[in-house]
Amino acid sequence: MLSGSTTAAAEILHTSQPNISRSISQLEKETGLRLFERLPGKLVPTNDGKLFFKDVQRSFSGLRQLEEAAKRIRRFSGGSLTVAAIQILALGLIPKTIKRFAESYPEASIAIHTGHSSVVAQWVDDQTCDIGLVSQLSETFGLEYEHLYEVDAVCVMPARHRLATKDCIGPLDLADEPYISLPRNEFGHSAIDAIFEEAAISRHVNLETSYSSITCSLVAQGLGIALVNPLAALDYRHSGLITRPFLPAVKHNGYLIFPKGRSDDRLVTSFAKALKAVLLEDRMTLGGYSEPPDNQPAASTMNK
Repeated sequence: MLSGSTTAAAEILHTSQPNISRSISQLEKETGLRLFERLPGKLVPTNDGKLFFKDVQRSFSGLRQLEEAAKRIRRFSGGSLTVAAIQILALGLIPKTIKRFAESYPEASIAIHTGHSSVVAQWVDDQTCDIGLVSQLSETFGLEYEHLYEVDAVCVMPARHRLATKDCIGPLDLADEPYISLPRNEFGHSAIDAIFEEAAISRHVNLETSYSSITCSLVAQGLGIALVNPLAALDYRHSGLITRPFLPAVKHNGYLIFPKGRSDDRLVTSFAKALKAVLLEDRMTLGGYSEPPDNQPAASTMNK
């Protein structure tokens, strides 16, 4: 019907003209319809043939729709994903991950929530969110997790700061330096305090904030210097900030957390894969890469 002749149809289907003729005869026998008039050198569709062809077209259209539906299911696996992350990752790593993820799942719906590690864990535990990214684990929730990274904090400062000429920063360098600190009840604050107390160094703490983005913005305004996760500082290089290693090392960790007993969700798996790829690129940009500690399993359960 589309090609206009059995010879042309045979060429399209990579078969012979007699095979096409036999197929037509078999179809007429099975349907009980006379589909074509046999005229010298050609076949002419009958009215029954034309009507039948319209239904055939609708059937093929339906099959194509089913094929597209299957593709959508393969691509989107339900079509929505809810991600929760601590602020340090939600501002830089997550957007870059979503960009890569969207290359494979362009129509997937993604919701992003941000909060402290304990809040993110609560959202994942009650399945408000499908996947979470935290800096510390809580044994309160029986969540599955993967250790993403362990990195050393860096000292972030304006490019023209007096300490910018140094290759490495130590506690003595920050004596009486305007310093932007974590709040006193914040996770990680006591570890930093212990380093300066052991070195008998006093800092001039004039600002406190829980959020690395605010810390870096304050540093960019010349209001002080700070120790931050290098992944956070990476997103503020355009602000004229530079970083230097700090010793003794202050460790920052990152974890992916999932609901306990989670099912194999294509979107979650693909998002985690994209995130790890982006994280690897970021860490290579920072100039160093190391795997999680050997004594830390790559995948485990928080309360083990």
